[in-house]
Order: sequence, then C-alpha cells, then structure tokens
Amino acid sequence: MKRVASVLVVSTLLVTSCEFKRLDTAKMQQEIQNQKIKHVTSAQVSTLATEQGDAIGRVIDRQPIRALSTKALVDSLAQAYGARIEFVPVAQWNQPRFDAKTKEVFAAYRYNAEKQLPQENNIQKIGDGSEWLYTIPVVMTPELTTAINRKQLPTLQPQKEKELLGLWAVHLSRKEIVRRIDPKTLEKGKL
Repeated sequence: MKRVASVLVVSTLLVTSCEFKRLDTAKMQQEIQNQKIKHVTSAQVSTLATEQGDAIGRVIDRQPIRALSTKALVDSLAQAYGARIEFVPVAQWNQPRFDAKTKEVFAAYRYNAEKQLPQENNIQKIGDGSEWLYTIPVVMTPELTTAINRKQLPTLQPQKEKELLGLWAVHLSRKEIVRRIDPKTLEKGKL
C-alpha cells in the first residue's frame, strides 16, 4: 500500500511539474540564428548600415509630414531597425550633445547648402565603429511649406524652396546590424 501511495505521489508530482505549453519554434529558431558567430568585415557592416539607412529614408521620404509631426512613424522605424532616429533642425547643429564627427557631418551639409550643392544621404562610422550615423537631409518642398503654413509643423519655420531645414539622424548600432545579418547571406557572399 505504501508503495502504491508513493508511486501515486511521485506520478502526481511529475505530471504537475511539467508544463504543457506550446513553444514558439519560429522565435526559438531566430534566437539560435542570432547566437551563431558571424565574421563580418567593416565594409560589410558599412554596406548593411547603408541598406538599413536607405530603407528608413525611403519610408520617411514617402511620409515627410507624418514623420515630422508625430513620433509614431519614427518610433516604429526605430524599433523595427533597432536604431535611434531623431530630427535635428539646422539651428541645433552646434549643441554640445553632438560629438566631433557628427558636427563635421553637419558642417559638410551646411557647406553644401551655402554653395547650393545637392544634399544627399550620408553614412559615417562614429568613433571606434560601434555606431554608424546615417543622415537624411530635409529640404523645403511645397508640401512642407503648406504643412508649415497650416500649423501642422509648429517647430519649423517657413524657408525658401529647397532650403535645408535639418537632418534625420539615424544612429545604427554595429551590434544590432550584425545581429540582423542572415548567416546564409554571409556564406553565399552576397554582401
């Protein structure tokens, strides 16, 4: 009788200690992929940072007023790409919160604006390469002029057509860039 009771107690403990929940195999597989060691060159990181910055830039360029007026679009892009994204108006470029390399990038955009040269997206390695800065210039367009006049963008002042208003600064972490690399892409040499 004692033996039957002890077997019953042990069986009950085993059954209750095991959880019968489903495992998210897709999520587990992604975690395994993220844990694999990846050998990535600086050139590959630069290429990937540029691709991610371009993708973010395309979304922002398609919806400039929404990007400038609400944080929802920018926050969702930042979360999707593991980036930090902020709009920096020209008037704030001299703030001490920016490092020397970032101020050099701002100075280059200012020079292009003064010389009426085209403003283009740019990628720069910041410091030791643990962070990359992708910049997207914002110039005055008729669409932005209308939005400013309708008070949809209260933080911006009206400017002349094609005048530089500021930059979208996209800060991409090297760690996050490498984490998002598909190992099969590296093996096939597609980068």
